[in-house]
Amino acid sequence: MNESGKLSRDMLKYIAIFAMLLDHIAWYLLEFSSPWAQAFHVVGRITAPVMCFFLAQGYVYTRSLPRYFGRLLTFAALAQIPWYLLHPGKGWLTFNFLFTLALSLLAIHAWEKIENVPLRLLAVVACVAASYYCDWHIFAPLWCLLFYLFREDKSKQLLSFTGVALFYIEETVRARLDAGFSLHTALRTAAFTLGVFLAIPLLLFCNNKKGKYKWSKWVFYAFYPAHLLIIYLITLLQ
Repeated sequence: MNESGKLSRDMLKYIAIFAMLLDHIAWYLLEFSSPWAQAFHVVGRITAPVMCFFLAQGYVYTRSLPRYFGRLLTFAALAQIPWYLLHPGKGWLTFNFLFTLALSLLAIHAWEKIENVPLRLLAVVACVAASYYCDWHIFAPLWCLLFYLFREDKSKQLLSFTGVALFYIEETVRARLDAGFSLHTALRTAAFTLGVFLAIPLLLFCNNKKGKYKWSKWVFYAFYPAHLLIIYLITLLQ
């Protein structure tokens, strides 16, 4: 969002990875209502917005869109088996976050390359709708699109991010109400979603500078399936 911040893209990426690890430890290894789990979930809300920001930037700076898309699909496929194992009650129609990012990349590409406006909108809506069965469905593709569309305007990025974040929070509360929770319980158990706003200062302090090491771009891709598998193996010991 700006060029004068103190966080490099690599530093921000490592923060997002650590936040994701805490979040997944809380989901799969801790009791949801425990104080540690709630704290980890709050911190974990950082990851999706940050990775959506990186994906929007990645579309601008990538040297090869097919290779970028191929990396996302390859590691999404690798992560899918541990993802299924960690979500046995959801059946086969559940897909991990890397599939969400892949669909988001397609949505941005459709917006950028399809000249016919109705066809462009149809393609974008199709990509966003297809994310319904993925982690961070709907919200992450919208963040990616808006981060890309307003990449030259920090204020519009923040405003649009906030709008989608409020939509995410409202939908989380609504899902609990639809499940029969009281309003008080729904609000209490969805309070961790406010953590998405922790992403704002991090993005503001990111200077968009690359790190020193070329291999660092592979860290998130490799870590994602690896940490899901390790967490699943730990659940077998509980």
